[in-house]
Amino acid sequence: MRKYIFLLFLFVTTYTNAQDYSFSQFDLNMMYSNPAFAGFESNNRVLLHRRNQWMGIAEKFNTNILEFNLSKNLKTRSIAEGMISWAGGFYIIENHENKVFKTYNIGLIPWTFHFQLPYNSFISMGMQNVISYKTLDWDQLIFSDEIDELGLTGVQTSANQPVYLEYTNWFDPSFGFILTKHSKFQKQSGQVTSVGFAMHHLNKAIESFYNNQASSSGIPIKYTLHAEHIGVFPDFVSKTFKFWKVFARHESQGERTMQKDEIGFTTTLANNLQLEAGTIYRIGRYSNANNNGLMSESIIPLIRMRLMAIGGVGMEVSYSYDFNISKLNNMNTTATNEINLNFYFIKSKPRTCPAQGKWGKNKKWENVFLNRGKYNRSNKSNRWNW
Repeated sequence: MRKYIFLLFLFVTTYTNAQDYSFSQFDLNMMYSNPAFAGFESNNRVLLHRRNQWMGIAEKFNTNILEFNLSKNLKTRSIAEGMISWAGGFYIIENHENKVFKTYNIGLIPWTFHFQLPYNSFISMGMQNVISYKTLDWDQLIFSDEIDELGLTGVQTSANQPVYLEYTNWFDPSFGFILTKHSKFQKQSGQVTSVGFAMHHLNKAIESFYNNQASSSGIPIKYTLHAEHIGVFPDFVSKTFKFWKVFARHESQGERTMQKDEIGFTTTLANNLQLEAGTIYRIGRYSNANNNGLMSESIIPLIRMRLMAIGGVGMEVSYSYDFNISKLNNMNTTATNEINLNFYFIKSKPRTCPAQGKWGKNKKWENVFLNRGKYNRSNKSNRWNW
């Protein structure tokens, strides 16, 4: 339908709270999910991501994100024996729900610091501020005074349209941290464990097109807890697989929004085109004690490919499909697709960072560049050479 009954719109917005966007491929280290991920992999990065949700229904729910990630090592060694690195960046999110509601978010991350600790451990801390701009197309809505006694709409413009047609919020801070631990010995440096926590909407900004400043119009604080472990396969088991990864995330935001728990597992082939494949399992429930029903349950297969693009640029392409197994039924919603494109500007020398450790062993890109003959690695210096 091109038009929507305004009373229905009011009913829905009265009994629900605004909820942030949630991407299935949460292991992509997005700054949007945790500002401490800025510079986590040391290489400068450009990320493009698109989510098409519930393609089986007429009304589209699409979200697009563009991220720019910058990092730089600082010459400071005030924390034990380790390096301190600075990172920053910004992202832009465009989200639209059918033709009525559109949202634009700009996330600014002025600083994220990564501190190298003893025993090849790292702690990352970051802050960000989000600027939000939201619009509502009132021409797509039908008000009561536009309906005559026959139930037909007239051509007149409703007198009930509010003065405030747009919403802008300039201050919406968030913070996050990540603790990362690498194996103690270089031969086992493929083993990496990280745990992170983030809080968004600390200011609880008021979000209302009617200029309603009641506390019920505030954006609830979102809590995100995530963890990841990367392991290597011994040579006597297989020389085909490069490494394996298990990752998990918990998200909660307010009493009348959905609480999500996700866990995933992937394995990566060691080949010219490094191929990663796996599956994510998600369950979602409303956190309100009066509504404990299981509302969302999905199995999400994903596939990811890494290859060398131009010069020292690594290109990563990934795709995932949300197969809904809850009462919502996959036949009703059909598909939820996510496609991602990452460009990593690989440094020619190893960089100390949380993702690679103090030895600078780049598990994601080592085989790709070696097999293509772009780099040669010296066993003595453990350095990449052009």
